[in-house]
Amino acid sequence: MDVPLLAAKGLSKTFASRGRRVAALQDVAFTLKRGETLGLVGPSGSGKSTLARVLMRLIEPQAGSIHFNGDDWLKLEGRALRERRGAIQMVFQDPLSAFNPRATIGSALAAPLRVHGFADGVAELLARVGLTASLAERGIHEVSGGQRQRVAIARALATRPSVIVFDEAVSALDASVRGQILQLIADLQQSEGLAYLFVSHDLAAVRVIAHRIAVMDQGRIVECGPTQDVVSNPQSSTLKALVAAVPRLRKGG
Repeated sequence: MDVPLLAAKGLSKTFASRGRRVAALQDVAFTLKRGETLGLVGPSGSGKSTLARVLMRLIEPQAGSIHFNGDDWLKLEGRALRERRGAIQMVFQDPLSAFNPRATIGSALAAPLRVHGFADGVAELLARVGLTASLAERGIHEVSGGQRQRVAIARALATRPSVIVFDEAVSALDASVRGQILQLIADLQQSEGLAYLFVSHDLAAVRVIAHRIAVMDQGRIVECGPTQDVVSNPQSSTLKALVAAVPRLRKGG
């Protein structure tokens, strides 16, 4: 029996909003295997991004556990956490907001290499995501949205992660560029054995990239299973609504 690379159980997180308590996560559990993509879908406010940020230790849950590669991920602190943090990386919807706007592409990629003590070069990272070394001298704001997202993926790769979390990472791209980035993500997984948590409201994109889909609503995972099984026979009202909103999926194409 394969031991999951990442296993979450009983995750709960509540926020205060306008004088009331909002349950962003309620008893969330899932697993992720090496080399697997788990698509996380659901309506806005369902808890998808909160879950992604809990995995990244950007926010802490009030209850639950995460075990990553044998470690109790939520109990790592200080130096131990810093040393392991590069193993889980994140790619955001808007890469421009994730970079220093005055940075060059080269300096943005060199920083994580230096911090984590890796000898890989910036040119090598750019080549891995289909960009030329000459772009290293360009400013982050000087390249297209698709190129910026490739740079964001390159920066995630710099720390040699086992898991990359994509939080709406292709939703702001036009259709042709979105397809290219999805293909790049798939190719990198095939060549490097990466595991992905692919967070998106775009069920069509998730269907292309994910081995399994987990459906979130009101802070809970309400449905989970192999992609084709889940999409072709949705059980929850949440997923039925998402499928109905995508004509190609509704027709089974």
